Amino acid sequence: MILPKLPLVLPILASLVLPAAPDEGQWLPQQVLAMDWKELEARGMKLSRDEFWHPERGGVLSAAVQIGGCSASFCSPDGLVVTNHHCGFGAVNALSTPEKNYLRDGFVAGSREEELPAPGMVVYVVRKIENVTDKVHAAQAKAGSALERFQITQQVIQDLIAEGEKEPDTTCSVSPFLEGKEYNLYYRTRLTDVRLVYAPPRAIGEYGGEVDNWEWPRHTGDFTFFRAYAAPDGSPRAYDEGNVPFRPQHHLKVSRDGVQQDDLVVIMGYPGQTERYLTSAAVADREAVYYPLRYDVLTQVIAVLESYASRGDAEQLEYASTIKSLANVQKNASGMVWGLARNAVVERKQREEAQFLAWLGQDAARAEEHGGVLESLKELDLTEQQTTRRDLMLGLALSPRVSPFLRGIADLVGMASQRADSTEELEEQLADRAASDGFLRNFDEIQKPIAAVLLDVIRHLDGRDAIPGTEVLSPTTDEPTAAVLDRLLGETALLTAEGRIALVRDGIAGIRTSTDPLVRLGLGLGIARNDASRRGMEFEGQRLDVGRRWIEAQQEWRGTSFYPDANSTLRVSIASVKGYEPRDGVYYVPHTTVAGLLRKHTGAEPFDAPEALREAAASRGDSRFFDENIGDVPVCFLSDGDTTGGNSGSPVINGKGELVGLNFDRVFENVSGDFGWNADRSRNVSVDIRYVLWVMEQVLPAPHLLTELGVVD
Repeated sequence: MILPKLPLVLPILASLVLPAAPDEGQWLPQQVLAMDWKELEARGMKLSRDEFWHPERGGVLSAAVQIGGCSASFCSPDGLVVTNHHCGFGAVNALSTPEKNYLRDGFVAGSREEELPAPGMVVYVVRKIENVTDKVHAAQAKAGSALERFQITQQVIQDLIAEGEKEPDTTCSVSPFLEGKEYNLYYRTRLTDVRLVYAPPRAIGEYGGEVDNWEWPRHTGDFTFFRAYAAPDGSPRAYDEGNVPFRPQHHLKVSRDGVQQDDLVVIMGYPGQTERYLTSAAVADREAVYYPLRYDVLTQVIAVLESYASRGDAEQLEYASTIKSLANVQKNASGMVWGLARNAVVERKQREEAQFLAWLGQDAARAEEHGGVLESLKELDLTEQQTTRRDLMLGLALSPRVSPFLRGIADLVGMASQRADSTEELEEQLADRAASDGFLRNFDEIQKPIAAVLLDVIRHLDGRDAIPGTEVLSPTTDEPTAAVLDRLLGETALLTAEGRIALVRDGIAGIRTSTDPLVRLGLGLGIARNDASRRGMEFEGQRLDVGRRWIEAQQEWRGTSFYPDANSTLRVSIASVKGYEPRDGVYYVPHTTVAGLLRKHTGAEPFDAPEALREAAASRGDSRFFDENIGDVPVCFLSDGDTTGGNSGSPVINGKGELVGLNFDRVFENVSGDFGWNADRSRNVSVDIRYVLWVMEQVLPAPHLLTELGVVD
């Protein structure tokens, strides 16, 4: 079945007055159409409004898709999708073995028959967007409490999704905007047959590693190609040998000309989350408590994982994806602490709040309508801050990526405590689940030392931060946490299948009388998890009221340039290729080159450029991708685009709508940009498409793909 061309019916955000062509802002598609197009044309836009995006016919913007939590784009009529190497890292990692190490050596499918099913990779294509604000607000009006408001909102969202998914081959989601002031229902095609086509060697795709992560100058070839497949009639279908390449309605043409300083670029994608409209109190808590603790704990966790991974190729492949993911979060936390302080975000927020209150005081009607909303929001924030440490540590302890062991015992005790009278068949199923020891994998080398790191913080939480059950950790003694944990492990029965099965079969009665220290700890973690969930629902229910009123006041006060926070929905950032000054007396140009890459080469990770690249570099002056203005093959470039997590893999296009790069990072000075854009320091980093093409032509050749991309005959 060929999927129908469904119209995109979008809300027009009320009272929006947009500047001519802003560099700040992660704009919704309809907001871009409302911009001064003549001003965009003066900056270099060659596309008409309709060519860029039309609510019913789509356009260039429609080529932007989601994949694996990242952004991506169709770049050929045969379903070829390009995104970042780090976005495809997990899939390439999963396909690799010590004997066929695609992560280390790279991968090229010589034909479509050689393309490999990519584990976990799913492509989402937006087909229709419907404004459902009235339906959600009508349901919320029936709520009698904050908790009920949250529950009603979730129920109506579930109902809207269920109704929407009655359409064939459709998956739906509902996204709130402006603290619940508006809601959109997204209809998407979900393509699950996604195959790996091309991945550069890790030494290219991750050149510079964590040393260069969030930094400039950058020389990382952060790109990977996949292909989406569907049934012969165009409908989504799981992997099948009879599937054919998916035919998107729109794909991007690849540019061979690239971009120069001050050129217009447009970043299209699915930014994850920004928090631009938080109060000063909320930002202060992030700066002083949340991010420093997150950084400290993850630094210790990563050290444990890296020690194990250094043993050999098999161990490295086992944890490569986990280390990369956690290291990215760790450095982000470091950048947040540094950037929030350097950019004085709290102080700026305080000044803005004072100006807002002064504005309210200038008009009695205004004060009547919006008075007290800032104080109410701050009160919510201060209440939430009373358990910042507890909630952060609970999240880390119960994360299957960070601590399968602690998550495992909490889940085990929870399963046992909820067991009621059951059938013999169900008893056997529960026993089988309890017998599983996957949560103990690499216990002595990884699980136990990571648990010691986490419990060392948890055992000393006090007041409202304290987690029940932690009395077994002897919080009032000076005994090292590692020694405490060793003692508890010697006293527990949960390390054996027999002990876990007995716990589940005894149920809640056995838990209540148990003296097993890990049962008591697991029960406490579970209680804390339930408490955090309840508090979270009540808090969100309150924000649905107070937050919406705050946004309405902000819209009236700010008047212009008002865009919703990022929430993983399709957005557009307008930008220019531009360098910046990271500190006094230093200026960073907006392009890096192969020459700079070679100067970083040390022969050791993370600056070990492959021999094939170094050999190809000797004749790069003759390459069709050599830029005479720059004097080299460009590698990466900077622009002042407004981006955040989720924008990884976002296509970066020029004014003609051609693909010129792939966004993959921000500079360190812009990590805290989630809380506010800064004209002097907000810079995003993209790999130049000419470097991508040069690698595919000269380093790890894929001539058939260059032909498919239309850059060679």
